[in-house]
Amino acid sequence: MEKIEYRAVNWKKTGRNLQNLRLNNHNLRKYVCWFLNNGKNNCGGNCDDCSLDMDNHISQGELARVFYLDGESRIVNWEKGRARPTISDLLYYAEICRIPLERILVFDN
Repeated sequence: MEKIEYRAVNWKKTGRNLQNLRLNNHNLRKYVCWFLNNGKNNCGGNCDDCSLDMDNHISQGELARVFYLDGESRIVNWEKGRARPTISDLLYYAEICRIPLERILVFDN
């Protein structure tokens, strides 16, 4: 049997990945916009034909609402590497961003 190496998650670098996704991932922006505007401004969820003025990035507070969190502090702590998101939160994040979970997690060597 082959030895399997233990890999530790680098939460500080993983947090930077989460922050970069919040600031730059178009799929995440579209989902948050849809989530926050569902049922308002004639939003039917068809983001390709959307006439709403979508920001270049989303705030930590807006993302916290998608995760049903009270306030943005947990998102801030995730992005700073001070708190660890649950596996469920990471899977949800990856699914919204339409990327594999492995692109979010950063491991120590």
